[in-house]
This record gives sequence, C-alpha cells and structure tokens, in this order.
Amino acid sequence: MNIMSTSRLPPPPNVLDSSDMRVQELIHGHRFVQEQEPFMIVLETLAVCADRPLGSVLPKPDAHEAFHYALPHRRKMRFLLFQDRHLEQVVEDGSIPDHEKWHEWKKRVNAQFGEGQRELGAGASHDAFAYLNERFSMDINALHQAVRLLQSRELDVMHNRRWTSRFLAVTGPDMICTDMREARGGWTADRRFFGRGGELVYLMLNRSSFAVELKRLVQERLLSENDPINRIAQALSDPADTGASNTQIGYLPHLTLSAYDRLAEDWLNVLMCNRLPEGHLFEPLFRITGLNIVVYLAERAQEEVGAPKAIPIVADLTDGGNQQLREEAKVHLNLHRDVANRAVRAFVERVLGDCDRWKMALERSDPGLAKQALKERFGFTKGDDHRGNAATPAQQLEAFIDHAMQRDKNNTYKYLLPLAKASGLATSRQRVGPWFALDDGMLFSLVLANVTHTIELRDFVAQLYRRYGLVIGPEEARDAFGRIHVERYEANLAALEARMTRLALTQRLSDDCAFVTNPYRL
Repeated sequence: MNIMSTSRLPPPPNVLDSSDMRVQELIHGHRFVQEQEPFMIVLETLAVCADRPLGSVLPKPDAHEAFHYALPHRRKMRFLLFQDRHLEQVVEDGSIPDHEKWHEWKKRVNAQFGEGQRELGAGASHDAFAYLNERFSMDINALHQAVRLLQSRELDVMHNRRWTSRFLAVTGPDMICTDMREARGGWTADRRFFGRGGELVYLMLNRSSFAVELKRLVQERLLSENDPINRIAQALSDPADTGASNTQIGYLPHLTLSAYDRLAEDWLNVLMCNRLPEGHLFEPLFRITGLNIVVYLAERAQEEVGAPKAIPIVADLTDGGNQQLREEAKVHLNLHRDVANRAVRAFVERVLGDCDRWKMALERSDPGLAKQALKERFGFTKGDDHRGNAATPAQQLEAFIDHAMQRDKNNTYKYLLPLAKASGLATSRQRVGPWFALDDGMLFSLVLANVTHTIELRDFVAQLYRRYGLVIGPEEARDAFGRIHVERYEANLAALEARMTRLALTQRLSDDCAFVTNPYRL
C-alpha cells in the first residue's frame, strides 16, 4: 500500500463551522459518521455526481474545491413509494368497481398527502397527483405495478426508517433519494444518514487520475436517464415538483494520495463488468468502497503515528473455524481501532509543537494562553468543564485529546467496526467479539474490482495484499509478520478457494493451480 502523501489543503470557508473541534477533520476529512452505512455513502456520492459530474470542479494546488450542489426532494415520488397507504387497499378491494378505483384512490391519497405537505391547495379538493392521469391512462393496475417495481429497488428494507430517509438502489438520476427532514411542512437536507462520507468519496474520485473515464461510466451505467427503471421513477415524479436543498461540499485534506487512484480503479473495474446488469452494480460498489475507506483511514493513521507501513488486515476465510486465525484477525481489528486513537494524540501533539502560543503557555504555565492555542489550532472552545480556566496547559491538553477520542461524530475508533461489518469485511459473535472476516459479497466484489483476466489464485491473493493489505495466504503473512504458522494460513487459503469455487469464481485445472475468473467481464 503506497501512500504518497502531500500537504494539506486549507478548508473551504464555513465548511467546518459546525464541528466542535478540528482534529479528525484535518487527519482524514469532514466527515464520516457511524449512522452512514456504506450503501448510503455511495448514494451520497452519486447524488453529488448527478449535479456536479466528476471533473467539472477541480481543486487547485493551494485551494480546495468549493461549491454547492443540489439535492432534489422528489416528495411526490417518495410519497407514492414509501408513505401512500391507500393504493394497495383500493387495488385489492373487490367492493369497489374497477372503473371507480382510480378516482377512489385519488380521493384518498390527496387527503393523506394534504395532511402533511406544504402545497398550495393540497388536500381532498386539490389533485396533487393529476400528472399521473395521462401517464398511466388512469389505469390503477398499471400504476400499482410501477410502484411495486420501483419499491423492489429499496435498500435496507429491514430497517423501519421514516419515509424521508428511505432509499433506492440507483440506476438513473431520478431514482436518487437523499436523506431529508420534514419541518413545518417543508423539507431540508438531513445529515444523520448522509453525513458527508459520500462527499469525501466524490472528492477522492474527482482528484484521481481516472476522473474523466469514471465520469463517462458513472453516467452510462448508474445515472442514465434512459434506464428502464429510471423511466418508471420519471413517470411517478411530478415535473413541477422541483424542490431541492443546496448544500456545500465537504472537506478532504490531501490534494493527491494513492488511495484516490486505488478507489477510482476499483470503481472503474466494477463498472466495466459489462456482463453484470446495472441493477447488480450497486452492492459490489458499496462493498469495495467500504474496504477502500477502511484502508484509507489506516493509511492516514499510519502517517500520523510515523509507522513504516499501515497495519495489515488479517482476513479469516474459515468462518471462525480456525480459532488461532480468528484470534489473529481479532487482534488486528483492534489494532486498527487503537491506531486511530494514537493518530489523534500524535497529530494534536505535533500541531501544538509548532504553535508559538502553546509553547508560551507551557513556559508560563498560563491556562488562558493554552485555551487560546487550542481554539486557534483546532477551533475548540468547550474547554475542560471540570477544571475550567484554572486547568494547567498539560491538563487542558489531556482533556482535549480525551474529548477528541470520545467524540461521537467523525471518530475513526468508533466508526471502523460498523463500517467493516456493513461492508462484509468483519463479523462478530457472542462471547467471541468482532474480527476481520470476508463474507461472500465482499469476495464477489473483490473479484469484480481486481480480476480483469483469468489469474492464478495465489496471484489474486498477492494482489489483494499489495492493494489493500489483506493477509490471507502464507506468503502474504510471512511478508507482513516474518515468522508464522504456515499451516494456519494454508488452511485459510484452502477455505478461500472452496468458497470461491462455490461462488463459481474459481476452477482448478490441475492439481497444482487454481484459477480465478471474472465471469462478468468480457
């Protein structure tokens, strides 16, 4: 994993104003939050791409990208998909004559829509959905079929979220549903589930060497207006429903990093799997994006603590069957989390070490100067509530570092485990705890992102180690750790082959060689 670090870009004006401090923001960006799962990150990325295509706004060597982008509300389409409680009832109600069902549904849905929507005249006497009459020829069964087809693209259906925070797997721009909050009949962008992680991924792709190629593929395969499912979303949307929320792009500190090209190459390779239907692209994209974020955070921490290389990811493929391997994978997951906290301390101490005001505060043991230095360098104004202004500079420093390590938002220590589990990179069990383990979805994603032609299994495993630091077989373990238990990692490699054979991703042509194939790429 080559890092290729550069100096930090200054944040755009106002983008960090809402942060209670600026520590992790300056290490890896603003921001990642626990509530934003990997699929939401990719959705947010596509929402930015739909309004600001990749490559349309470029950074300068000394200036971060600074722009706003629009998040369409699509209230009526989302209402039909996630809130209307009458369409199914009317279609299934045998007591209503077929020729009356359209009008009966219209009467009911307008009454419901008017209850909570701020629209002039909305209610039973105003037809907010008149645009559907011509599009569906007043055929309630055709409308019902269209709604059900689009509902089948809903993501994460097991979570009972409010209807303004439910999302679709995107294959066209009209399917983008972003996180919104209802307030006094109007809608505003919410940052609970769209916490800016997708903006950071957008900025990584935008700064990569592949932005131009990606722009074309994203448009063709994920944001095509002519996609059949997107056409259904268009049909369910009111052309007059133009409400949108404008928001400012987030902050990604480094201008160029090898992590950006690695992520962009993975996106390119997944999108170039032309035998994989557009509707099946979304899952491998969000899984491989989650893995890339884990590696990116590990590399940022590595640089801050001054380690020679990032902590590897010992990946258990035996489903916990090899207890010793499982423990090694568990230890390395905890190391990834611990180094995030060590990076916070190292960064804070280094920044203050270059601060003249802080040096003066230490020399004079001046609490007021120390507090000013923390505000100047990190935007921190809360101070230590327990000691107040009387705390010594050393006490304020420890309190500040502790606060940075315990914060809820943008905290890698807290974010890493849910991110890894949601990406298919980690699992957990009662009385065992969490450890790094690849599920079948992650294996599938790794093949799509890394196999462009048939290669030997051991070469595939070596490539995963070079790109992501994934340790699976004995050769990679030996390179990462020196002395190892060879049998443990040979068993892990055999388990990988067995699972990939079951997924029709490997075949053994002789006793000596197993080959990995990507059946979805010509």
